[in-house]
Amino acid sequence: MSGDGICTGSITYDAVRFPSFFTTRCQKEDPISPISYKQRSPQSGGGSSGVADTNGHTNTSNGTEERWHQNYVPTPYESYKSNGSGSTQVVESGRGVVGSTTNDERGHWGSKAEFLLSCIGLSVGIGNVWRFPYLAYENGGAAFLFPYIILLVLIGKPMYLMETALGQYSQLGPLNVWRCAPVMQGVGVAMVILSLLTAIYYNQLMAYTLYYMFGSMASEVPWANCKAEWADSNCFDVGGLYPCSRYNLTAPTPEVNCTLRNESSATQYWKNGVLRLEREGMLEFGQIGEIQWDLTLCLLLSWLIVFFCIMKGIKSSGKVVYFTATFPYIILIALLVVGVRMEGASEGLRFLFVPRWSEIMSIQVWRKAAEQMFFSLSVSWGGLIMFGSYNKFRNKVHIDAFIVSSLDFITSLIASAAIFSVLGAMSHDVGIDIRKLAASGPGLAFIAYPEAISRTLPIPQLWSILFFFMMFTLGLDSEFAVLETVLTAIYDTIPSSRNHKLLLTGLLCLFCFLMGIPMCATTGQYIFYLIDNFGGGTGVLLIAICELIALHWIYGVRRFSEDLKFMLGYSPSMFWKVCWVFIAPVSLILLFIYSVVTWENPKYDRTVEYPEWGIAIGWGLAAISVGMIPLFFIIITFKRLVTGKISKLFEPSSDWGPGCPEARRELLATQSTFGMSETKFGIDNPAMEQRYYPQ
Repeated sequence: MSGDGICTGSITYDAVRFPSFFTTRCQKEDPISPISYKQRSPQSGGGSSGVADTNGHTNTSNGTEERWHQNYVPTPYESYKSNGSGSTQVVESGRGVVGSTTNDERGHWGSKAEFLLSCIGLSVGIGNVWRFPYLAYENGGAAFLFPYIILLVLIGKPMYLMETALGQYSQLGPLNVWRCAPVMQGVGVAMVILSLLTAIYYNQLMAYTLYYMFGSMASEVPWANCKAEWADSNCFDVGGLYPCSRYNLTAPTPEVNCTLRNESSATQYWKNGVLRLEREGMLEFGQIGEIQWDLTLCLLLSWLIVFFCIMKGIKSSGKVVYFTATFPYIILIALLVVGVRMEGASEGLRFLFVPRWSEIMSIQVWRKAAEQMFFSLSVSWGGLIMFGSYNKFRNKVHIDAFIVSSLDFITSLIASAAIFSVLGAMSHDVGIDIRKLAASGPGLAFIAYPEAISRTLPIPQLWSILFFFMMFTLGLDSEFAVLETVLTAIYDTIPSSRNHKLLLTGLLCLFCFLMGIPMCATTGQYIFYLIDNFGGGTGVLLIAICELIALHWIYGVRRFSEDLKFMLGYSPSMFWKVCWVFIAPVSLILLFIYSVVTWENPKYDRTVEYPEWGIAIGWGLAAISVGMIPLFFIIITFKRLVTGKISKLFEPSSDWGPGCPEARRELLATQSTFGMSETKFGIDNPAMEQRYYPQ
């Protein structure tokens, strides 16, 4: 420690909260309390054969007095003043020796821009194009925006900051970050499983965009006319006759030649040409229908692209996002500029943004707004914790969280305006109420908008290719995040696996591709919708509730706020604390209860019912993820009970603390000041009280 090498040793401490005391094990035989000024006895063998005088100084055998600092063991204040930089002590913890390079091997973002663009790419996804516009239109137009903004401010932004800051502080992914509250380890397991399920079915959407993009490269977009290979007698050409409803007619007349057919070529191309959907639904267990190899090849290509983009972890995906996170904005703005200039575009914008205030008091509107907020911001999926864990420890993540969460909302508005301006022009052209054009779910992206492109935009092949390429890049960023969440959990649990990133990434992509092949079958869309409802949707709300309880009730909002203050120099205001502790969990619990009370088994396209065994599979998928939370709670509680550590059930793990070694040393030095403060009499150090000294 000091004093001519009198004592060197290792500090043992509780890394949970870095308590303000520690003990030193010296290599000599006479350990000295690190806060003691008490003189060593002559028999202690401290390298001096002298005796102590009444003033506590040591006289050597020749009668000269040694310098007092040779027997002086510095108080923690010296570490406090030097910020720990001058200490030669080694701090031991369950995560390895502080000061080692193990944390550096984990890697960091190449630049701040990579982190921001990756977060933007995760939050701004395909859902901003097909989900947000429809929900806004269906649930009150502009009236839907008010609940969305309120929930964004009170729940979305606080949780966004919470997750990114938690990952940055610990430098751990969503699985291992719960060392702060080990009894809630199941939350991390649920996040990883949920991300894996999402990775499997989300790439199916990307395969559809590739299918449409390749199809658009023909001399004519394939859905412009009814083709014999996929159309039936109820199909009418998008570029041909108009439905009789355009003219308020129930049948053709000598003056007006119209069609009584009900489905456009764009609709039938999606259902019969791409999906080749079996209209009866899922009938018998194990029968998924015929595998469509053209769609399977698109899925394979999509997984190959994903693999090559993330095969080196964030070192490769961080570079790709420079393009994939910015290109969609170019296309969206171009579509918006072209769309708003078309005749009838104002009708679409009016339907979207004119508020229907009567619907704002409906609990259903608030529930849909909450669902969209979680879906869009990607909170409680683990990806934000994972992205934050690759930040530098002192990165001003609270500013980043505000920027990205705000930009996500702005992007949703831009996408909504671009989509509905074109749909408004189509409604004006066809003469059909826009309510019948705005299909829900993927239908908006793969039926309504392609039809609108072919009817209203010049050179439809070009706009179609650009639109679906934009959709693919939007999905690519989100796919990076969910896969990296799973891989980071493996790397943090088994650090040696980082040496085999290429192999592990390849195996994971291959596994997900094989699991996704059934969704390329003729019943694949039913499987997709089932996984989306149970595996990717139902559990997020419950995971968010448990996440808030674990971090701000078990670990403690005060502890978490202190961690943020130490890391950022920024102390969360009372607003953030109230949101974390009360507003967010209570609001989500009420919405969860409402969802349970009003629950109905999902129906595909609101008409096709799932068999009982299909619903059972859906609940099984939900249990695989969310069920891990109570399971791990029971296992850890039983383990603590058996080992006699039940009193420490809600305490953090001994290896919890800052993931940055330098930050750990700094925090130890700061915490070891025993609450010293400056006074007019010097340093007021409570540690110098008599009770700390052996008599």
